[in-house]
Amino acid sequence: MYDLGNRSKMSGFCYNGCMKFEDVEKKREAYKEVLVKRFSITYGIIFGVFLLFLVINIVNSSSMFSLFLAFWLLLFFGIFALVIILITVKNERTAYHQAYKGYFVHQSLSKTFSKLVYNREQGIGKEYLRATGMINTGDRYSTNDYVHGEYKDVAFTQADVHIEVEHTDSDGDTTYVTIFKGRFMDFEFPKKFSFRVEVAEKGFGANRVPGGKNQNGRSFEKIELESSEFNKMFRTYAEDGFEAFYILDPAMMNNILTLGEKHKGKILLCFIDSHLLVGLNDGKDAFEPPSVFKPIDEQAEVKKVTEEINLITGFVDELKLNRKIFK
Repeated sequence: MYDLGNRSKMSGFCYNGCMKFEDVEKKREAYKEVLVKRFSITYGIIFGVFLLFLVINIVNSSSMFSLFLAFWLLLFFGIFALVIILITVKNERTAYHQAYKGYFVHQSLSKTFSKLVYNREQGIGKEYLRATGMINTGDRYSTNDYVHGEYKDVAFTQADVHIEVEHTDSDGDTTYVTIFKGRFMDFEFPKKFSFRVEVAEKGFGANRVPGGKNQNGRSFEKIELESSEFNKMFRTYAEDGFEAFYILDPAMMNNILTLGEKHKGKILLCFIDSHLLVGLNDGKDAFEPPSVFKPIDEQAEVKKVTEEINLITGFVDELKLNRKIFK
């Protein structure tokens, strides 16, 4: 259930110290120059044709409908041109993102984690996440920035995940609504659990899959724990009440409360088998480069990436996942 495949094949591109900050800036400049040039030429032509059409209509005293039509044609071709431009600069964009993540992300990850495997393009598979039974995997699913490693002897896997569901309104118009955007993390836990326990922060909502019966015929029941503060912030579900009280002792509840207060997003924790699975729905895509249109502030980016890495280490530290008392 938790095998993500042969991680040795997920090394990605050159990460072994071959990337320098100057290389990242060169890739950013190259991407920016291509973007600016193509935007200038394309939109210059579109607006030129629109102005010519506008002048002709004014001279000929055309109706307001013609001007209205011209405006919508301008909007249509403007959006169409934007899509085409973004497609044609894909290579430059990829080169910039690859350089940024090779220099800032991978090097920072290497300083924090041992046995590191990082791949910016791959992530956690939809089938794998569905198999956990935690989160609704929706109708559209994307994932990237796969990270696997060890921190304080605790093995973990994490990736960014974006899940959308299809919504059709009363007029028959279909749109996609985001139900989860954030991190999914899998930490090895120093105990194998016989029964599953879930802790969902209030507000996590319909993203959580309602628990059905497991292979032992047990179903989830809502558990009220001893801490009223904890019950106010989180909902607890368990296949076995005794297991829930065993795992969620006062110290663990206090640590989870601390995590909940630290993160702006909503948290879902699942203790299952010998793993702690975490869904953090914070609406963010981690490890992404800054705007291409201004020089990179190296120190600011190192700080940003470090803070994003600390989100991973924070779960190990706050929940004390490296302690051996469960064994």
